[in-house]
Amino acid sequence: MVTETKTDRRILRTKEAINKAFLELFTEKELEQITINDISERANVNRGTIYLHYTDKYDLLDKCIEDHLSNMFVACSVSIDFNRDKIDLIDELTSVFDYFEANFLFFSAMISTQRTSVFRERMLQIVVANLNEKLDQRDIHRSMNKELIVQFTASAFVGTTEWWIRNHMPHSPQYMAEQLWKLFEKHDVYAR
Repeated sequence: MVTETKTDRRILRTKEAINKAFLELFTEKELEQITINDISERANVNRGTIYLHYTDKYDLLDKCIEDHLSNMFVACSVSIDFNRDKIDLIDELTSVFDYFEANFLFFSAMISTQRTSVFRERMLQIVVANLNEKLDQRDIHRSMNKELIVQFTASAFVGTTEWWIRNHMPHSPQYMAEQLWKLFEKHDVYAR
């Protein structure tokens, strides 16, 4: 009989408190100025509890980034199927922007510090991998270099997302998805 192990709810709440405290501090200070003691005080946990889950603040940052980026693609079901119509693709882009909006504290903290390049690079890697997987399923732009298409699309998406978050989301997720899709259509990104 296979038993499925579930993480204790107390552990989940503790990790959530640690992550929230870390992100709040991250919006107030540079990473180098944040101490484990700051995090433990803000999260109302012992320093040892933080070290039980993370090796240091850099490990905490890396795990926050990985968790959010992977959750973004899982929760939003970002799987572009080029056989579907435009409306479905806009809906999927909207769900991505909805995720950004719901997790504004995290994303604004990640793009408003000197560590932005680390986050941006990781986000680009995930978007590129996702696009490569989808483009491999279809013969898109046989006359164009696939790598260039992927880099163009991923960079446009990440750059537009950064702008939107830095400007405190001046447009709705639906509007952003529609505009981004129009840009991709205009540049014939997904033509066969």
